[in-house]
Amino acid sequence: MTDLFAFGSGATNLDSDQRYGSTGDMKKTQYVMQLLGFPGDADTLKCLLVAAEKGIEVESGVLDITEAQQKSEAYRKLSPLGIIPALKEAHYTVTGDLGIVTFIEGRGLGNRLAPRNAARLAEQTYWIDIARSNVAPHVELLMQEQVLGPMANTAYGTDRAAVEAAREALRGPLDAIDAQLDGKTFVVGDYSYADIHWTAYIHLLTLLGEADLVEQRPNLNAWFERIKTHKSFSGQNVVAYELMPTLEDIRGKRLKDVVITDY
Repeated sequence: MTDLFAFGSGATNLDSDQRYGSTGDMKKTQYVMQLLGFPGDADTLKCLLVAAEKGIEVESGVLDITEAQQKSEAYRKLSPLGIIPALKEAHYTVTGDLGIVTFIEGRGLGNRLAPRNAARLAEQTYWIDIARSNVAPHVELLMQEQVLGPMANTAYGTDRAAVEAAREALRGPLDAIDAQLDGKTFVVGDYSYADIHWTAYIHLLTLLGEADLVEQRPNLNAWFERIKTHKSFSGQNVVAYELMPTLEDIRGKRLKDVVITDY
C-alpha cells in the first residue's frame, strides 16, 4: 500500500525514536507533524494557519485533487469519504480541518484560540458557521471554475453564469462580516478560530481576482490588512499569513512548511 506520508522526514530511513524525538533535549514541537492537503483548498490553509499560530512545526505534502488523489484507494484508507486534508503525528492520523485544528490546538503553545466565555464562544461559532455555510461553497465554485478545472483539463470551459452567481451570492455574507468588524480588531474579541476561517476564504478570493469584493468593504479590508502582519498568537516570531500560497503556488501544486525558529 502506498504511504502517502512518505515525504519530508517520513521519506528518511530514521527509526521512530530518532524521527519523533522520544529522547534527548528537544523543541516543544518534538513530534513531527505532516499535513497532506492542497494549496487551493481553504481547509488545508486553515490547518497551516493554526499550526503557525500555535507554534507547531508542520511538514507539508500535496494531495493532488486535480487528479482526484483524494479518491484513491490509499487515501480512502485514511479518510473513507475522501475528506481532506489529513494530518499525521507518529502513529496518529486525523482528517478534515475541524479534527486537525482541534488536535493542533491541543498540542500547541499559548492560550486557546477558542474563547472560554460561553457567549463569546457562541458568537465565534456563529461567524464560523457563516463562513463555512455561506462563503465556502462559493469560493470553492470560483476556485473550481477559474483554476482547478483548467488545471485538470486544458479544454475546460468555465461556466460564466455560475461564476457570476457565486460572486452575487457572496455579497450578503461579506456585507455581514463587514458590519461585524465595525470598530473591532478581530471578528469576535481576541484573535480566534473565526479569524482563521475567514482568513482562508478571503485570501483565496483575492487570488481569484475578487479583491474588489474585499476592498469595497472598509472594515473587512482593514481587518484583512491587519491579518497579513499579525504575529503568532502563541508568541513565536512568525506571521501565519506568510504561509498562504500564491496563485502560482496553487498552479504549481506547492504547499509551504511551518517552521518555528524561536522557542
